[in-house]
Amino acid sequence: MPKQTALFIDESGDPEFYGHRKKLLVGTQGFQPLLILGMVETSDRKALYEAVTSLHSLVLSDSRLNSIYSVARPDWFFHSRTDHPDVRSRFFEMLGTLSSADLRFHAVIGRKDLQIFNRKHNNNPSEFYFDLVSHLLHGKLRVEEQYAIYLASRAKTTLHQLTDSVERAIESDAQKQGFFGQTIHYTCSIEPSKQMPELCVVDYFLWALQRYLLKGELHFWNTVEFLSGNVLDLYGELPNEYNSTNNLLRLDNMKPPLNL
Repeated sequence: MPKQTALFIDESGDPEFYGHRKKLLVGTQGFQPLLILGMVETSDRKALYEAVTSLHSLVLSDSRLNSIYSVARPDWFFHSRTDHPDVRSRFFEMLGTLSSADLRFHAVIGRKDLQIFNRKHNNNPSEFYFDLVSHLLHGKLRVEEQYAIYLASRAKTTLHQLTDSVERAIESDAQKQGFFGQTIHYTCSIEPSKQMPELCVVDYFLWALQRYLLKGELHFWNTVEFLSGNVLDLYGELPNEYNSTNNLLRLDNMKPPLNL
């Protein structure tokens, strides 16, 4: 039986450079200077599911935590950006108990450079999106395995971009790897985190990475970096690929500097 691998994909930021009536957003208040795509890869989805749901039950049974306003709401589930710091700390502690045998986190950092957007992506957010997705999946899918790809539920404007980009990227990567006449077997679905608890894991990884890149706060990323596989600064100068062994992602190493 082919090896079963689950891929959980989420995003931080957006691919937009222009707003209403083609108003340029670059440099304006609220503009998101990075689009980051993250993916958690695991061959033991059950263990990851149990780790998240067990922590969820633990938080709900902890009198110091279940009285927090957000946690006390009947529909509460983990979300890195809105979770209380104490809850967030518990989640990172849980991630710290995992190993690289349990999961690997991969990411592609897309600097939102207007010149690159005009020249390479033809002012098309979908092409910018596809560029990131194709690099995220490049070399990670093999014909002898089966993949279940789960995409975090997002606004309808980006869901179409993401699903189309994933399908195009898989087809493109199969050709690059020379899988002519062979098929990469996969399913792809869009899921809300409450129904797919494992997506909370990639959400937390992305929050930690974004927090470091935008605010310079290394603590959270440093906590989970040992679980990272490939982190690519797509439009940065070479060497622009980082990992948890011999080339750690550090702001001082990123060229040109982000200067966000």
